[in-house]
Amino acid sequence: MTYDEDTAWVLWPEYFDKNRSRAQGRKVNRRIAVHDPDLDMLEHAVGELGLEYRVEKEKLYPGNWHSSKGRIRVERVSSKTELLEKVARLLRSQRS
Repeated sequence: MTYDEDTAWVLWPEYFDKNRSRAQGRKVNRRIAVHDPDLDMLEHAVGELGLEYRVEKEKLYPGNWHSSKGRIRVERVSSKTELLEKVARLLRSQRS
């Protein structure tokens, strides 16, 4: 599959932050989340999956607009839940 701007999944570092609650934007289970993920870590994990992606450093997460971390748009190859879990596990292995 190829990257399509209109259908790409959006991944924010906040989705994987162990310090955030679900209400604050964390999307993965706390046991696979990591402390203070950044855009570079996220980019590395998505790259390891072999997916096409675009980095958007200037974007601000609506629930955390005062801290500019950016986001990554990833080609849609599976459900977003599956993608989030795969990326979270790779982020966790990077920290080990």
